[in-house]
Amino acid sequence: MEMPNYNFNKGAALISVLLVVSLLTWVITYFIGKTTQQIELAKLQKERVMAEIQADSSVDQMLFAHFSKSYLSNDEYKEWNYRGTPFQIDKSTTVTLQDTQGKLSLINLNENLFTHFLLSNGFKHNEVNRIKDCLADWQDNDDLSRLNGEESEYYQTQNLPSPRNKRIQSMSELSLICGFPSEQSKQQLILNNLLLYSMGSFNPLFASKQLIKGVQLSPDRKRLLNDLVEEGNSALAQKYFGVADSSLSAMNMQLSNEIELSVKVTNGDAVAIRNIVFSQNIRYKPRPILQFWHWSE
Repeated sequence: MEMPNYNFNKGAALISVLLVVSLLTWVITYFIGKTTQQIELAKLQKERVMAEIQADSSVDQMLFAHFSKSYLSNDEYKEWNYRGTPFQIDKSTTVTLQDTQGKLSLINLNENLFTHFLLSNGFKHNEVNRIKDCLADWQDNDDLSRLNGEESEYYQTQNLPSPRNKRIQSMSELSLICGFPSEQSKQQLILNNLLLYSMGSFNPLFASKQLIKGVQLSPDRKRLLNDLVEEGNSALAQKYFGVADSSLSAMNMQLSNEIELSVKVTNGDAVAIRNIVFSQNIRYKPRPILQFWHWSE
């Protein structure tokens, strides 16, 4: 006995309907997903643009506050400091100011302070000796390795660029030097407290707490120095360290002409960053209002 054809046709039609519905569902889902992506992209682009605008505006705002000294009387800037400690000027903007006096210059490095700085922050003697000798071998013009250093032959075996044999030209070169630590925290410690070159002398009043650890002072004066740095109190500095307003000693609170400025703005999922060094150098006549050493975005 034969099966009725209408059952077969009915089944085929049902399958066709299911296939069409599945296809339509997939198409609709695809376009909804693409539309959602476009909306999210547009939102992110808007947030990015607003963050960029705010970052540029904040740079101008910080420069005005610095040169006008309006930070002294503005409650918005109560955490203002020149020692590299980040502070917020609003919920979305973080600012870091660092007087270059508060860092060690990589060129003409104060090796004694550099050594004590590293030892006071968790480095071992062999690590310190390795970094110092590697840095010296990288910059000298001979091919004789120091006791803990390396010359061209070592770098060739590691498939690394050969030593410059001249003064180091950038902070990024440190990552190529044989003694540079592999631990991220130790790398950051060094990078945060050194700069390529400073035209002024080192001033611990503008240094980080990590760098102050390496300053050769008696323990009580070092504790006081930490307190002074924390409070930014120039009157106490003059009282306890005997620094007159007009003097130019290493303990003076007077700012240098070169200041590092970092601005970080967060707007939704977007982040905009500005890193600059600005200078107002009185040696130029007529002096430029402002010089930017570098600008990064």
